[in-house]
Amino acid sequence: MQVRELNNTGAGDEIDLRELWRALKRRKRVAGATFVAILIFSGCYTAYQRIFKPVYEGSFQLLITDPISDENRGATGGGEIASNSMIESLAKNSTKSDLPTLIEVLRSPMLLSSIASRFDTTTTALSNQITIKTGGSKQNEAKGVLTVTLTDREPARASEILKALKTDYLGYSLKQRQQRLNDGLRFLDRQAPALQAKTGELQAQVALFRQKNNQLLPTEEGTAQKLTIAGIEDQLRLLQVEDLRLLSMRKSIEAGRLTARSFQDSAGGAAGGNQGVNVTVANPSLLEQLTKVEEQLAEARAKFRAESPTVRSLTARRDQLLPLLKGKELDAVDAALAMNNTKIAAVKNQETTLTREFQKQPQLIKQYEALSQKLSIAQENLAGFIKARENFQLEIAQRTVPWQVIAPAEINPNPVKPNIPRNLALGAVLGLVAGAAAGLLRDRMDHVFHNPGEVQQELQLPLLGHIPHVEFFAGVREEKRFLLEELDSLGSANDKSTTAADAQARNAEFTGYQRFFYQEAFRNLFSSLRFLNSDRPIRSIAITSSLPTEGKSLVNILLAKTISEMGQRVLLIDADLRKPQLHHRLGQDNIQGLTNLLTDDGNLHWRQAIQPVKGRDNWSVITAGRRPPDPARLLSSHRMGALINDLANSGEFDLIIYDTPPVLGLADAMLVAEHLDGIILLVSLARVDRGLAKESIQRICTAGAPLLGIVTNAVKKESRSASAYGYGYGYGYGYGYGKYGYGAYDAGHAYNYYANDDSNISGAKVAEDESSVNGKNGQQTATNLKRKIMGWLDG
Repeated sequence: MQVRELNNTGAGDEIDLRELWRALKRRKRVAGATFVAILIFSGCYTAYQRIFKPVYEGSFQLLITDPISDENRGATGGGEIASNSMIESLAKNSTKSDLPTLIEVLRSPMLLSSIASRFDTTTTALSNQITIKTGGSKQNEAKGVLTVTLTDREPARASEILKALKTDYLGYSLKQRQQRLNDGLRFLDRQAPALQAKTGELQAQVALFRQKNNQLLPTEEGTAQKLTIAGIEDQLRLLQVEDLRLLSMRKSIEAGRLTARSFQDSAGGAAGGNQGVNVTVANPSLLEQLTKVEEQLAEARAKFRAESPTVRSLTARRDQLLPLLKGKELDAVDAALAMNNTKIAAVKNQETTLTREFQKQPQLIKQYEALSQKLSIAQENLAGFIKARENFQLEIAQRTVPWQVIAPAEINPNPVKPNIPRNLALGAVLGLVAGAAAGLLRDRMDHVFHNPGEVQQELQLPLLGHIPHVEFFAGVREEKRFLLEELDSLGSANDKSTTAADAQARNAEFTGYQRFFYQEAFRNLFSSLRFLNSDRPIRSIAITSSLPTEGKSLVNILLAKTISEMGQRVLLIDADLRKPQLHHRLGQDNIQGLTNLLTDDGNLHWRQAIQPVKGRDNWSVITAGRRPPDPARLLSSHRMGALINDLANSGEFDLIIYDTPPVLGLADAMLVAEHLDGIILLVSLARVDRGLAKESIQRICTAGAPLLGIVTNAVKKESRSASAYGYGYGYGYGYGYGKYGYGAYDAGHAYNYYANDDSNISGAKVAEDESSVNGKNGQQTATNLKRKIMGWLDG
């Protein structure tokens, strides 16, 4: 049979919100008690503070800047106003309003020492009572308004302190203003002579520059020179055009393309647009004669033929005059060209001279503008200093307070501290947080399993079944009750010999639905056992636990009872030789049993030790017998292994169940389990520490015992979320809390449990019973009360 090893690794580091919610639901009483306690404490503390230590608050407001002054308007009033404001700011050493520094000064010992001594307090305590912030009651961005707030336990005293603060703050503002004005005036007086000397020096430099360069305004004179040069350039272009026209005329005369009339027209055009250059012939009569002859020749050609004497005569006359006139025309054009070239040369010389002079002008302009700019700045500064000095003298003479009280000092008649709604809200929030933290912390410290799902998820083993809580089984061990007799004596509606009244009386502590719960739980457990191994049926098992008093003996009895009622043959063997319990629960004698089978030298057969359970045909039992001095030696003997094999191979029983001691602290369960088909670990919810269950599984695996799985049982009523892993009815069974379940397991617990020969009750339980009986030991009573309180908180 394969046994799955325990996986000790966690499922991950992720936070499971549903698990946190389930933890809070489990510890709802702890969380609720913490919440209520903190809320009550918050309410009581608030009431105490309200009645005995109320805090009153008063305030007044100061206007520290003029909202309509030129300083606040900045440069929007003009350049002169901005310049004067800058100079005044420099003189007053107040170019920037440092409100945080001002507030610290107002709360400093320098200003508060006199008030503190007057009201018999310290400057530190008074400073802590004062709060100064900017902004008004309606406009938080009003940086020119200071709100001074004072808190104190006595309203009358607070009112007097506020008035003293108002007077001292106004006096401080006036003193600082006068000091700044006097300092500024002295500063201006020191700076004025230097500014006057600087201005005079710059004016002398400007005069010297004008005298040296013979220019009043170099910029304007340079502009005039530029315009003159442009006019000369235009004149030069016209002369050059005229020169080209004259050259063209001369070429036309030489080529004979220019007649006397056309020459006259060209000469006349030259005289009209030549800017003083005139083309005239030296002998005007010759030109007139040629013109007259040409006119006559034109008329003769119109009247006569070309061969006529008149035409020939006029033609000959014209031919005689043309050479003479051509020479005269050429001389006239040459004279005009010479005159035009002379003018061009003169204009070019003039342009060169003006250009040379103009090239010097930019440097002069630069020098003049630099001097002018310096002079202008000096004059403006001097004017500003003179204006600022006049303003300072005027303000000193006025002696007006610069700050103004815009809201008088008033004390709120109602205390401002403690704030009841705020404190209660904070208490509620803190209570919720602390309650959740306390619940989670308590759940974390209570390192136990709370539902079957947690057991299966953490132990990583098959969950064979879950035993719900049944109140009827509570106290079976402590009261040494004859359990089987009680179960058999319960009346049922199907018993004809029992009246309805008798049945109702006998079933008062054990109702039908609770009986149904545990029966169905054990039927499901038996079904799980049947399907564990398909190769061969399981014949012998042991159900053990990590700690004593977890209910394993009761589970073995109820499982055997349920299996027998299903028609299966079952043998229940009490292998707990240290403190047997089965004979008490089943009403059997313990004269001879397992101990006799292991110690007698073959004289007693196992069939002789078997005792049938009264009223159960299919259920037999072998009790533990007398207590041996060394139980472990007997259980590890060869005879024990042979006995187990004989019983399993006899074929007389469908299932053999061994009731063994717990796994931790004792070796008995491992010695028995190594010969069985399997062992089942019982894990009690809300009781056994998780580490103990893991340690038990590790020990079982180390010993080589076949571990079939785990069975969970509830020691108290389960919530519906926990019963989701069981049968959904919300009930479980158990015996309440023991002293185990927190921290590592100590083997001494098992020794203490089995060391008492005269009692079947654990030492811890005996102490509890004696304490409950005596009621005289104060320390034990306090311990019991604490346990009850913790039990109630744990729900």
